[in-house]
Amino acid sequence: MHSIYQKRPIRYIELYQTEQWKIKIYSISSKQEMVDTAWIQRAKQQLPIWLMRANDYPLNTYKIATLILHEGKEGCFAIICWWIDENMLQLFVYLAPYTNPQEFQLYSDKGIVTCVWEMAVLWHERNVWVKHVLMHPENPNMTAYLKDTLNDDL
Repeated sequence: MHSIYQKRPIRYIELYQTEQWKIKIYSISSKQEMVDTAWIQRAKQQLPIWLMRANDYPLNTYKIATLILHEGKEGCFAIICWWIDENMLQLFVYLAPYTNPQEFQLYSDKGIVTCVWEMAVLWHERNVWVKHVLMHPENPNMTAYLKDTLNDDL
């Protein structure tokens, strides 16, 4: 039996910088307005490790990423992605289950990518990437891209 779709607030949290990267952080929660700040802090601690995955492919990155923290029924999912080689998205999913909230573990090695709520953020990020970067190959506006964020109830 499927459960009926329920809206969840999507909130932009901040532009966070670490390891020469700029990360747009978003919150989605099935429980409250935003994910608990403890999840945000734990994810930020993991970012340097997660961002090393940018070296998995010999393609250029912009050192700009999107992190979606999603409090769901299993725990808090962390979806981290960044643009590589102009127009491709490199994406990894981690999960910190409620039974072990101290540790985010790789979850996407079994083919899971994102859910319907997370796809709203990725769709927004795709559209603003096209608008501010790909439509202006000679002069991409990374500042405008980083400022163009989503806050919604989807």
